[in-house]
Amino acid sequence: MRNADAPTPAAPPRRRRRWQIWVLGILAAGLMLVAGLAVWLDTSAGHRFLVARISGIEPQSGLRIGIERIDGSIYGKARLRGVRLSDPGGIFLSAPDVRLDWWPVAWLYNRLDIDMLDVPVARLHKLPHFIPSKAKRPLLPDFDIRLMRLNVGRLFVDRAVVGRADVMTMAGDADVRSGRAVVDLSARSLSGDDRLLLALDSRPDDNRFDVDVTVNAPRGGVLAGVAGVKQDANLRLKGDGDWKLWKGSLVATLGGSPAAGFSLKAQEGRYSLVGALEGRALGAQGMLARIAVPQLRIEGGGTFANRRLSGRMEMHSEALAMTFVGGLDLRANSYDNLAVDAHVLRPEALLKRMGGRDILARMRIDGPFAQAQFEYLVTANQLRFDKTVLQGVRARGTGHLGTQGTALIPLDLTAQRVDGQGDVIGAILRNFRLTGQLQKKGGIITSSPLALRSDKFDGKLVALVDLKSGRYDLALSGDIRALLVPGLGVVDLRSAVKAVPDARGAFGLRGTVEATMRRLDNGFLRSLAGGLPRLRSDLALGPDGRLRFTALDLRAPAITLHGSGQRLPGGEVQLSGAGTHRQYGPLRLTLAGRIDRPKIDLLLARPMDAAGLRQVHVLLDPNPSGYLYRAEGGSTLGPFVSGGHILLPRGGQSVIAVERLAIDGASARGELRPVTGGLSGRLDISGDVTGFVALAPVNGVQQITTKLIVNNARFDGPVAIAARRGALDATLLLDPGGTTIDAKVDARGLQIGKMRANRLIATSNLKDGTGKLQANVTGQRGRLFDLRFDVDITPDQWLVNAGGTLDRQPIRLNRAARISRAGAGWLLDSVTLSYRGGSVRVSGEAGGADTRLDLAFSRMPLSLLDISNSNLGLGGLATGKIHYVRPRGAQPTGSAQMQVKGLTRSGVTRTSAPIDIGVNGVLTADRLALRALAASNGTIIGRGQALLAPLGAGSIVERLENAPVQAQLRYSGPAEALWRLSGVEIVDLGGAVTLSANVRGTLAQPAITGSVATNNATFVSPITGMNVTGLRSIGQFDGSQLVLRSFEGQTRGGGKVSGSGRFDFSAVQGIGIDLTLQATNAEMLNRDDLGAYVTGPITIRSDGNGGVIGGNLDVARSRFTLGRAAAVAQIPELQVIEKNGRRGGDDFDPPVVAKPWTLDMKARARNRLMVDGMGLNSEWRMTMDIGGNVTAPVLTGTAEMVRGSYDFAGRRFDLTDGTLRFDGRTPVNPTLDITAEASVSDLSATIRVTGTSMNPIIGFTSVPALPEDEVLSRILFGSSITQLSAPEALQLAGAVASLQGKGGGLDPINAVRKLAGLDRLRILPADTTTGQGTSVAVGKYITRKTYVELVSDGQGYSATRIEYQITRWLSLLGSISTIGRQSASVRVSKDY
Repeated sequence: MRNADAPTPAAPPRRRRRWQIWVLGILAAGLMLVAGLAVWLDTSAGHRFLVARISGIEPQSGLRIGIERIDGSIYGKARLRGVRLSDPGGIFLSAPDVRLDWWPVAWLYNRLDIDMLDVPVARLHKLPHFIPSKAKRPLLPDFDIRLMRLNVGRLFVDRAVVGRADVMTMAGDADVRSGRAVVDLSARSLSGDDRLLLALDSRPDDNRFDVDVTVNAPRGGVLAGVAGVKQDANLRLKGDGDWKLWKGSLVATLGGSPAAGFSLKAQEGRYSLVGALEGRALGAQGMLARIAVPQLRIEGGGTFANRRLSGRMEMHSEALAMTFVGGLDLRANSYDNLAVDAHVLRPEALLKRMGGRDILARMRIDGPFAQAQFEYLVTANQLRFDKTVLQGVRARGTGHLGTQGTALIPLDLTAQRVDGQGDVIGAILRNFRLTGQLQKKGGIITSSPLALRSDKFDGKLVALVDLKSGRYDLALSGDIRALLVPGLGVVDLRSAVKAVPDARGAFGLRGTVEATMRRLDNGFLRSLAGGLPRLRSDLALGPDGRLRFTALDLRAPAITLHGSGQRLPGGEVQLSGAGTHRQYGPLRLTLAGRIDRPKIDLLLARPMDAAGLRQVHVLLDPNPSGYLYRAEGGSTLGPFVSGGHILLPRGGQSVIAVERLAIDGASARGELRPVTGGLSGRLDISGDVTGFVALAPVNGVQQITTKLIVNNARFDGPVAIAARRGALDATLLLDPGGTTIDAKVDARGLQIGKMRANRLIATSNLKDGTGKLQANVTGQRGRLFDLRFDVDITPDQWLVNAGGTLDRQPIRLNRAARISRAGAGWLLDSVTLSYRGGSVRVSGEAGGADTRLDLAFSRMPLSLLDISNSNLGLGGLATGKIHYVRPRGAQPTGSAQMQVKGLTRSGVTRTSAPIDIGVNGVLTADRLALRALAASNGTIIGRGQALLAPLGAGSIVERLENAPVQAQLRYSGPAEALWRLSGVEIVDLGGAVTLSANVRGTLAQPAITGSVATNNATFVSPITGMNVTGLRSIGQFDGSQLVLRSFEGQTRGGGKVSGSGRFDFSAVQGIGIDLTLQATNAEMLNRDDLGAYVTGPITIRSDGNGGVIGGNLDVARSRFTLGRAAAVAQIPELQVIEKNGRRGGDDFDPPVVAKPWTLDMKARARNRLMVDGMGLNSEWRMTMDIGGNVTAPVLTGTAEMVRGSYDFAGRRFDLTDGTLRFDGRTPVNPTLDITAEASVSDLSATIRVTGTSMNPIIGFTSVPALPEDEVLSRILFGSSITQLSAPEALQLAGAVASLQGKGGGLDPINAVRKLAGLDRLRILPADTTTGQGTSVAVGKYITRKTYVELVSDGQGYSATRIEYQITRWLSLLGSISTIGRQSASVRVSKDY
């Protein structure tokens, strides 16, 4: 056996060698593989592999390199074909061929070694824009560079680079190694003056240092465009010396002006510079330019070794002084304990709207550029932004720079006070402190919500500042506690505002504010609000110092107001708004001036419904003693105006001095004093109403005592009120627990609206809301009525007993009407009113949650409505129901089912034919639907339906007027049934009419389509006597108008009327009319005094109230009767003597009638104007203007006689000359100038008639000259006055009396002639030659040209005489008598 302790034998040497062989084999294989790979990479396949790998490299910056192929050897001389460099926006540089001769093995020694880089042709398409990289690399490369030869033959620069195309060339070399740098570079433009030359030789070991730089960059060139310079730029850097001591200079110009000048020095690795930047040469844009104006001096020195710069630099200008101490490590990209001190001398250079005094800043920064740590301190005695001034400012903080080039700046800012924004803002921000964090990125500073606290404010602030433009935005929110606003009170505020500059960069605030009053010191505002208000508003504080309020919403116990306003820098306020007051209704309020006593403009829409006050405008103008006030508005009695003073003595009694309060013909003045319990004072009243109103509190309750006398008073309120005489004696106690009234009213000749009453007697006796009211109303104008009311009143119930008569027919209630309190309103129990066999049942409620009215009719005569308006004139019996309800705060609804039997309307001259009407209607919250039927004698003649939807906002009338309407109307029946309901009475339409109409649009602006036609209708004017029959018309509806395309008819005597026109149903006051007629020999005037047949155009136009009838007419035939115009000038009015009528001047004023129809016509008559009357029978020609109105025309013009005769005292006189002059008198009363002649055997006489038709003057002349009675005896009887018989003497006496009485004397002969209907009646003297005794002659025209006269003496003699007028001047005469005598003759009469 082997000994256990024997040593183990060593491993065999062969095994160790085998292991070493394996290792060496693997290494050799690896080397062979690497060598093979290196060899393969320089093959065509390897080149393609490299091209693909290079194209696949995608750095974060967005740089992409593209190569089409590689020729030659990648380890020595290589040619790169189709080289393209791209950024995220596309290719920015391309070169078809790049020649590279380099030694890549040098990279193993941290050196880039290139013998040659040759680019024959390249193109710069644009300037590259890369994505910033998050990786932080050294600013200077940390490897050596050796480039023996660089050449770019032609570099084509595209227009997209700098705005114009260019071609550059470039050549150079570089050798940059540790401790030394030798660079030689030149570049120039082949087509311009751009040039860059750089020569640097820095070799400390050889004691060499030299630098020479020349840059020439003309405006618009490549170098200026790449540098962003807009003007010619030149730079020259040169010096002399060696490494131990080198001195040089740098000079730059912009636009031919000096821009920079520095003296440079280098001594054994230490560098220094002294010089300045010229601010004007840098332009006026940006912060650098603002800081450098007019010059920025720079002085500094330091060392630069191992890529580390350290030293000190000072910068100074008129705007800023700064000192930098410390260093920059460019190898590590970090700050090296860099300290900065700054003194801001001109703050507006930093921010355009900034100012201040003693502004100092200090900052220290250390660490990597991207994440450096810093601390700062800023102090200022004053810091100003526009008018906002911060006093005693201090800010400090410690922070660090963040990623993406941001800086996080903690902020702790304090200020003692804020000035320039008024006392209110100053009080809010006194001793404020602002804490939080700011973030700076580039030239933008933003903040997180900063905590802002002061003596009165606790809130948050968010800021944004643009250092480049100087703009800033600030957002502020927070609460202001117990702020005292002098003259207004104490208020708590909650705000959210944003501070922003305007277009010019001036400071401004925008946001919202909410205010809650703790105390309200202004007495007027306190009483108006009824307590402490709350307010919300948008606000804006502009650079002009005005704090503007918009969307202002104010709510208080008594008022809600919406509006806007502003507070001026001087403390004045201007506020305006509209809203609603609990007591006074809708209002509009404007305040201007100092808030403790502003000027007040107040408009109250309905301040007191009980008095009918509406649109009350109150102006309060402050003065040293209080207020000057003016007020005006409407009331139940009509418009009123008032003026006076409100005296507010300090510590004394307030007095309202009413200097004038006028309502129509009454006025009042006096003094009122606000005292405990109400008002005390007296107003004395004068004018149409006399008396007084006295006010005084009694046991804390307001008492009003009044005694008034009315005499011919009229008040034009919404409902006109007038009284001939009256008296009011009343005492009122306005106790909230129950009103006490002791009053008596006695009024005579009373008119309320269109209701007229002869007398009203009423008494009221209420105590604490309980008592009686009695009234009696009688009337005898239009309709005779006598109504009595007896009311028992308690605080919760009214019992009304009413009755009386209308036209002596009883009106009665079936029982007392009960009006009882129901919650907050009043309820009317069902009660029935009976009249003439008809009845109406009434019930309803008002004042509470709902307003309701229910009416049920049963054969109720519509004539009952004449009590309220005697001009209605409606007739018929109504049966049906009406239901109406309006919930509070909601829209009304209702329904109606009505039938009227025998509906008529009576006017002055016509009454419409009775028709039966049935109407059904339903009103909902958003629509009204109606259906109607009309029947005559059991036959349906009309149908209609309408839908108004949707109903909008406003009153029920406004909603119906403005709602879209869809309606249809069909009618075929008597025209007068519709026409006479319209109330148009100047003309009347009769006969059959067919109507079809569809309505769209609104009731206020209807759009009607459809047609209307008549056949054999009549068109009559009861005023003018016109009567057109056989009327045929065709019309179409167009919008709100009925357009008659044509119509024609006939008048008496074969005349014709035709024309066209339109009727407008949207006229405010009635139906508008615009008709154009053509008359052809038509009788258009047929009155007792006037008549005319005319030819020519006639127009009829009206706006619904009156109208104008115009024309230019040729008068074919006409007549005028002298002395009749006054009798027909007006429509006859019956003189009625009323039994038990009024005495002592209780008559009413004449009722207001519609505007009359006027005339505007021209008329011409060549002849056939027949004038008769007062003995005249004649034909005339005339030219006339006709004006005035249809009931009293005004004629202006002349008429000249054609022919005629004048009968005087029974004897005929032939007219030889005559003129009638119409001078516009009303009634028509022309001036006469007429001459008549008569001849007897021994006398020639001329009669001349002058004066007027109502007052003629008759004169005589004779040859030979005789006394007037003798002349008359000779003319009338052919004999002397001494030879007259008794009948002849009687006729002569009548003629003389007629002359002396100017037409009013005794004339029995003429009276008999008129009674017998004769044209002539006369007594002839005896004629001995024919055997004729004293005879009577009677004559008459049997045609217009033929006159027959019979003569008899009663003793057997008789004769017949005939005259036939051939022309106006030639007549044939013939006679035959009982004695057998016959004669024929010719009479010629002609004017010369």
